Amino acid sequence: MENNKTVHRLSTVDNAISLLTLFLKYKSIGLVDIERELQISKTAAFRLAATLADRGMLLKNSDSKTYQPGPIIFQIVNRFQAPDIVSIAEPYMTELAAKTKESVYLSIRSGNKHLFLSGVESEHALKVTTPLGEEYELYYGAIGKLHMAYMSPKDLQTYFNRTTYIQHTETTLDIELFKQQLSTIKQDGYAWSLGERADGMIGVAAPIWGNSEEPLAALTILLPLARYHEDIKEEMEEIVQEYTAKITQDFLDKQH
Repeated sequence: MENNKTVHRLSTVDNAISLLTLFLKYKSIGLVDIERELQISKTAAFRLAATLADRGMLLKNSDSKTYQPGPIIFQIVNRFQAPDIVSIAEPYMTELAAKTKESVYLSIRSGNKHLFLSGVESEHALKVTTPLGEEYELYYGAIGKLHMAYMSPKDLQTYFNRTTYIQHTETTLDIELFKQQLSTIKQDGYAWSLGERADGMIGVAAPIWGNSEEPLAALTILLPLARYHEDIKEEMEEIVQEYTAKITQDFLDKQH
């Protein structure tokens, strides 16, 4: 069933979640990091960190003046012990990277951005890599487009109304063609990016499902343009869907 509800986000809550996701990149963070990464004022960064620390979501080191995840977060994780999509996916990602000889990454959508949680780099000297924990705009790159394809029509419209669509490369799609492509991606079950995110970078992505109407995560194979040719296109589409199906099944089995 199509989900037509629009999510109305509170900026303070949105910033708090963005702050917590910084621990995917850093072991500890300071106020300067929060200010820079979230693009908020020093005062806002201080109030946000102080509030989260006061509620046990962050722990402040009095010597270094930096913050780490607090005891409340660990209590929540320990209580539920839910299946971890990263630990489930990583063995399959390693196997897929070995088969394709290319880089493989796992991504989740976080509001109007997506971020890479885990990755296995290609063994080739010439390869495509991407930082883990970094938040990226949804509208460029195979994996971002894949996340967008499964958003509700209302959320998509809200996203386009609030986002400045920038042509990053010569092959970045025209916005109207981009919108048309989203419905095709949903029908096909995979997405391609041919240098739309960065020159010389090719990506194909497919969804990993949980129990909700939108994908739990997405898997992408990244390779340089120098190793891409039409003969491998169908093979890459099939293998990324094969492995996302395996991860999906493993995740759902571990739910019971």
